[in-house]
Amino acid sequence: MLTIIFNSDFNAIHNAEIIEGTPIEKPIRVSGRSGQALKTGPSTGYVEYPTQGVISPAGGTIEMWICPEDWRPGDKEFHVFFEAKGEGTLLLYKYWETDCLYMLTSDDSTTWQRNRYSIIDIGDWKPGEWHHIAGTWSAFGVMCYVDGKPASDKPTEGWLPKALSGYFRIGDHPWSIPGKPPRTSMSLIDEVRIYDRPLSPAHIAAHKEGNFDFEIPLTGKGASLKYDFYPDLGEVQVRLSTGSADVDDARLGARLAIVSRGEAIPMNAAKFPFIQSQVVRSISFVSPEPGEHDVVAEVLLDNSHAFELRSALTIPTMEWKDSQLGREDIVLPPWTPLEVRRTIGGCQIKCWGREYSFIRSALPTQIISQDKTMLSRPISLLISSCGQKVAWTKQSIGVLTRSETRAELTGTLIGKVGNKTIRFKTCITSEYDGLLLINLTCETPKSLELVDSMAISIPLSTNRALYLHRWVNDSWAGYSGRVPEEMGVIDHKTEFVPYAWLGDNDRGLFWFCESDQYWPNSENEDAIQISNSSGDVEIRLNLLAEGQRLLPNWRFTFGLQATPVKRLDKDWLRCKWRLEGAEKVEAANIQIIWPVGLEIPPKSHTYFLKHYGYPEAMDSGTFRGLVSYLHERQKVKVVPYLCLVGISAGCPEWPYFRKWAIGPDFSAYSDVAAFGESFKVISPLAPGWSDFIIWKNKQFIDQYGLDGVYHDLTEPWGFTAGGCGYERDGIVRPTYPILAFRDLYRRMYAVIKSMPGDTFTIAHESGKAAIPILTYDDAHLDGENFHNLVKDNYMDVVSLDAFRAEFMGRQWGPMPLFLPEFGEDASQIEPTRGLMALLLIHDVFPWANYCCIEVLNDAWKILDKFGYINANFIPYFDPQPPATFNPQPLSLMDLHDVHRVNVSAYQRADKTMLIVANIDKVLRTGKLRINFQRLNLKESGSLIVGINWPGEQGEQILELDGDGLLSLEIPGQDYRMIVVSMK
Repeated sequence: MLTIIFNSDFNAIHNAEIIEGTPIEKPIRVSGRSGQALKTGPSTGYVEYPTQGVISPAGGTIEMWICPEDWRPGDKEFHVFFEAKGEGTLLLYKYWETDCLYMLTSDDSTTWQRNRYSIIDIGDWKPGEWHHIAGTWSAFGVMCYVDGKPASDKPTEGWLPKALSGYFRIGDHPWSIPGKPPRTSMSLIDEVRIYDRPLSPAHIAAHKEGNFDFEIPLTGKGASLKYDFYPDLGEVQVRLSTGSADVDDARLGARLAIVSRGEAIPMNAAKFPFIQSQVVRSISFVSPEPGEHDVVAEVLLDNSHAFELRSALTIPTMEWKDSQLGREDIVLPPWTPLEVRRTIGGCQIKCWGREYSFIRSALPTQIISQDKTMLSRPISLLISSCGQKVAWTKQSIGVLTRSETRAELTGTLIGKVGNKTIRFKTCITSEYDGLLLINLTCETPKSLELVDSMAISIPLSTNRALYLHRWVNDSWAGYSGRVPEEMGVIDHKTEFVPYAWLGDNDRGLFWFCESDQYWPNSENEDAIQISNSSGDVEIRLNLLAEGQRLLPNWRFTFGLQATPVKRLDKDWLRCKWRLEGAEKVEAANIQIIWPVGLEIPPKSHTYFLKHYGYPEAMDSGTFRGLVSYLHERQKVKVVPYLCLVGISAGCPEWPYFRKWAIGPDFSAYSDVAAFGESFKVISPLAPGWSDFIIWKNKQFIDQYGLDGVYHDLTEPWGFTAGGCGYERDGIVRPTYPILAFRDLYRRMYAVIKSMPGDTFTIAHESGKAAIPILTYDDAHLDGENFHNLVKDNYMDVVSLDAFRAEFMGRQWGPMPLFLPEFGEDASQIEPTRGLMALLLIHDVFPWANYCCIEVLNDAWKILDKFGYINANFIPYFDPQPPATFNPQPLSLMDLHDVHRVNVSAYQRADKTMLIVANIDKVLRTGKLRINFQRLNLKESGSLIVGINWPGEQGEQILELDGDGLLSLEIPGQDYRMIVVSMK
């Protein structure tokens, strides 16, 4: 053990030897918790100690006392208290974006994807208070502690450093944050202890109370046994721990074996020693047939039997191989069959709500969505040679095949480059949901040597391109907002992005591309330009620039999909979703079953799923009883959280798909951490994955009579492995398997829609509305990207333009659900009423979580009483809005979006409900002018019934003044519901 007390100097004591501490900058010692403490931070400094022989990468513990001198956990700064590096990293720190302490391990410090961490909320630390923090690491994972309390029941599994070298640092280091001024706050650190083994939660709790004589006996109950199975290698890596029992390693041993389920451990089983309270060994195992086995460890104390541990090893069935579930070549509901019609000089493709025309062109000449033309001119391929634009002398298009589900087209472009002919070919696949996949190749590859620039122009009419939504690299959220009115380039990226959408309030055009492999110009700042000119807004894909070249095997594939992709069901508002029981969300009729049980019914906290996001119940009887309770007593539909693109390291199939699970690991998140298993995004290109996960989901749904599925992590993850990625200039660049994700989601949707009765699917994404994938879900849940950004008012973090571009449903097709992220203000009424004001005027539903559920219940009661499910929605941005609000007195501030009072409406045949929303922070007083003509009402014969809450409850008659106006006063971040009907 190493101890640093700071009473007389910065030196440490390690196994009775003095280890010299090296001051970095000018740290000082001040009065501490007991004796002297290290005062550390940017204005003083830190202390480093040699790592060799002190810190073991294989396992250990660090604990210390921390006193923030002049900061609180919400300061949005880094505080790094312990750091050891080498071939990997150990870190104990407070993360800048959260109020949480992290213990991090990594075997590769050059990439964040190899980081694993345990996270715990710090709580309400105050300057001058002392708090105990600790972190442990071992072959079983990493764990973080604050004031003696662990972050979770089980460690977060992760990678350990391969080696540590040089020095480790103790202090309060301020990692820099781009765009922020340097941190100035300071901390005191006292009583640092580092152990060469992972201590147990009981040890940490005792040490926090000052009890260093605490000991744990060696027992089977405290010990742990885990393993990793590698079928390709024919071996199992076994991990055995004493649970930090206070017994010398020299007295311990373990015999390891793999046997058929229930069999005894063989007498000749190999024996292994303990090192740092652990045994980590690989043993051979080959079993090609499905079956049940046990990994067995007999623990020996002084060469005598102490106890035995077993862990089940299942070789799973492979009956799912080559499954055709969901692959039926049919038109799924609610779409209509694809229509292909030949025209003079081309063809026309019709699908639900949209048309694509090709007139004497190998690329679309016009796109129509919801009866409005989208393009200002045809999509075109632009090429120049020696500074001269190439003119196409001939273009053509032809239909190769057609059916109700898809059509295959082929086109030709012929032009002159100098005195040479250049010929390009397009191969286009059109599907019944409106997706076009366009593959462009050159049939005269020698002529590519003469090309010095190439671009694809996708020009939309200005009035059809009001908003932009696109991918943003290295960001949780995408970009959404209004297209600026100024002329010229209004948006360009320095890197390739896989998709962008331009549209208005009711329709748009989604462009996507899975790879920039054949895009030489993709790393330049003009690779993708969005430009505004007189009459159109153009997406220009600048594929090639001067000085670059195209290879002879050049080909370029991109996709287009006009939106909305399907009809937003008129009665979609009848779907009300809840996570917790009926006592929380009264009007809900669809229950989401989370992997870790919420109180459904009350006091039923349990693990509903055996592994996180995996379609198998932890206990069949418990899960069946839950489904029966919800169906028969609660009268609600049951939709479990089942992840199509994630795999748990605890499931039997993990060993067979491990190498394809190359996306982020979410094991540090509290609900995932509760299972103590890694949970990673998997490539949809993994051989057999789609067949397996669709088959497994179908088995689970049928077994329990479920009504649908909730999909998490729904975005086009970029991968550099797992069937993705390519190398350019020695660097592996990611590709985005959008079409493979889309195929996976379509298969699941087909299975669900083949079931009898009403079924529901919902996909969760955060700021990345990848429509080709989201097409095959009934609803999409967005908004988690505001986590840790929003405090008590969403208008502080999102504009109305951005909200309309991303969060409505009318321009996309799937039902829109919004995930609140109020944090500590979630229980407050005012923030949630402000959010409801924003959502209701956009016809968007809230997800009943992280907000004041009471406000949602109150709103739904009034909306249901009105019968808004059977109403038509008229938004405030309609060319003829249902009403307008004129502030009294009027100021220039009232002309800005954020300060306006907006009015939308739900209209029925006999009455209309106006939603009058004040999204400003201040009270607004003014006159409401109702558009009686728009609402088909006679001004002289109307009765106004106001639901004026909070305040007077119930209905009241509201009088129009002599000018036919209604006087209203609306508090900040609030709204009024006013029903207008005939006498």
